[in-house]
Amino acid sequence: MEIDETINTSKYTKEETAEILRDRLFETPILILIGPQGGGKTTIGIAALNENTGAIFEGHVRAAQPVIIIRRDAVQKLKEIIVEKKPLPIYDGDKQLYTEITAFDAIRSSIENIFDIFELGEIELAEKISTIAGEHEIETRLIEVIADPEELQKRRLNRKDDAHERLQTLIEKEKKYNIDSNILSIQGAKILDIINRDKIGSFTDDEISRTTSDFERIIPVEGRTLKECLQLLMKISKEEEREAGFLVHHKHKKERITSDIVVGGKHTVVGVTLLEVYIGFRQKGGVLGIEAVYKPDVVGIIEVVHSHHGGDKILSPEDQGAAERFGIIVTVIEANGNIDSTHYPRKRQLQRLLDED
Repeated sequence: MEIDETINTSKYTKEETAEILRDRLFETPILILIGPQGGGKTTIGIAALNENTGAIFEGHVRAAQPVIIIRRDAVQKLKEIIVEKKPLPIYDGDKQLYTEITAFDAIRSSIENIFDIFELGEIELAEKISTIAGEHEIETRLIEVIADPEELQKRRLNRKDDAHERLQTLIEKEKKYNIDSNILSIQGAKILDIINRDKIGSFTDDEISRTTSDFERIIPVEGRTLKECLQLLMKISKEEEREAGFLVHHKHKKERITSDIVVGGKHTVVGVTLLEVYIGFRQKGGVLGIEAVYKPDVVGIIEVVHSHHGGDKILSPEDQGAAERFGIIVTVIEANGNIDSTHYPRKRQLQRLLDED
């Protein structure tokens, strides 16, 4: 499925971009927004909601979740179309009872099945929604929402700051315009009463918010060498028994530390949140468990370097799994300076670096 339009949100104000979406929704009943983390899909999607909107949905897994906005008249039509009757384990005498699945239900469940569970990718999801809608002569429009690279990282670093406000705006508009939604949280904030879709709160210390709030503190790396960063990870691990880590970007046989050093909280690990905040990933598709389901928003190879946080082996199964699913290198260093890596030459290289006088 080809992208119909690309919107660079760095070139517009939030209200200007929201107005563009309102115009597109007036023209096309279903908008499917894809794009990198920090592009602004959820933010402008919420800003664009008005009396013409019938539903807004979002994927839930740790990636750049697509946002689907459906016009009110299309929602009404989709809810009237029965696409399947599923048998229930309930009988009225000898007669088995059935539940009716509408086209609207099918679109909503496809988000969970295709994107959240099977991780088949944003394009596969867009194609499925377009197929369901197209069978009933409802058009869709695939819009890629992007921003300038510096702006993307800035937004990801600061996205927790206005999360409560954005989520509060969403539930207020839901009630005002009678809009259907499956959004339960925005990075840094969540709906506490999910039955009545009311009350906004923060994530607790033992929950992953996918923001810098997951970190106990952030240490700038400016002026530090790679060796000094490794030694700092060892020190934090030894003295505080906390996990810490940073990212290295490998490109054209050169390497650059591309994040701050982050120190995890007592109940959190740093790896995937580091990737989400400083790099950003999009779900490119595959089958659950297959290599490189996610694609970084940069050219080159990303390496996660973090301190050891328990277990018999330096590299945990989670480290191995992350390397495969994200297509990255994962390197782990113990408090005593022992190193292991999913890329063996990297292990030897960094071990030699540490052993140098």
